[in-house]
Amino acid sequence: MLRAVLTTAEPRTQKGRATRERLLACARDTAIANDGHLEIAWVAEAAGVVPSLVNRYFGSRAGLVSALLHDFFDRLRVQVLDLDLDDQGTWAQHERIRLEKGVHFHYTDPAAVVVYTRLSREPEVALTENRHIDEIVKHAAANIRRGQKRCELAPSVDPELAGAAMFGAMQRVMVTALGRTPRPRPDRVIEILWRQVAAAVEIDPDAEMPTSTRKSRSR
Repeated sequence: MLRAVLTTAEPRTQKGRATRERLLACARDTAIANDGHLEIAWVAEAAGVVPSLVNRYFGSRAGLVSALLHDFFDRLRVQVLDLDLDDQGTWAQHERIRLEKGVHFHYTDPAAVVVYTRLSREPEVALTENRHIDEIVKHAAANIRRGQKRCELAPSVDPELAGAAMFGAMQRVMVTALGRTPRPRPDRVIEILWRQVAAAVEIDPDAEMPTSTRKSRSR
């Protein structure tokens, strides 16, 4: 049975918020440096504070790990998911752009691989990750419905199942790609994922591809 994650209320003062952000940044750096392993004492040492201060802001180790997951998925949402790309052409064209931004986000954010692997396996915070993934799938489903309303996607496409397939493919492919040395080229990863997206929403993966992309593939 999962234990409840002990958390605390958001600090009300600017100083308190700054302290919490500094501790969270230290926790992120510590988790990355230690392949996802994280202890309150390590974060306190990195931040130059006593462990009780970390507990004051995050409640527990599980609360701290949950905060890291929130931070990661919030950044993913701001930099990729919530971007308004409707003016970038057809549904397929702007979703290709979103995919490219998503791969770039994961390649440049060192927290991605530890969030998707070791940290997400923490039993106390599994519900936190699942809640974020549920929100991402709902976001993707709403996006697919917009494409259907614009008559650019077939009405036979199930938005929730397609959205789950799209993010599931992204997550697992990125875990594999980020774990390799050397990493595969981002454009190769984008190509593989785009074909998964196209299959999920029943479109031709080549039909709506920007001309520059088609040329780069033919070289």
